[in-house]
Amino acid sequence: MTQTVAVPVPAPLYQRLERLAHLTNRSLENIVEQALTASLPTIPENLPDAIRDDLLALETMDDEALWQVAESALGGPQQEQISLLLEKNALNTISQAEQAQLLELQAEADRVMLRKAYAYALLKWRGHPLPSLAELEARG
Repeated sequence: MTQTVAVPVPAPLYQRLERLAHLTNRSLENIVEQALTASLPTIPENLPDAIRDDLLALETMDDEALWQVAESALGGPQQEQISLLLEKNALNTISQAEQAQLLELQAEADRVMLRKAYAYALLKWRGHPLPSLAELEARG
């Protein structure tokens, strides 16, 4: 189902959209739809239940709590354990129990990164400037 939205845009923006449509042999509507799709954060409804519920919970947080999530990290001991297990895996000296532990730790690291990314997306959409890559690396 398609909905129509009438949105006034400044003339220079409209001209840019028209020019891009012409240059790519696509309709103006298609260009606008692509631009909106690319710029809006993904809504987590289509994710597996556990992940979806975790991300939807972020939407109810205030900005301060979101900043805490965005700036969180996997604990140092967990990062060290992942590194050790990855090294053992690369050397083919990892046990089955260690492989299971590595998968569990990697899943937790993925969950932390997904939460951070969604928290940053929400903060951006709430109007907050996000740190640059250099600023994030400096905090590292």
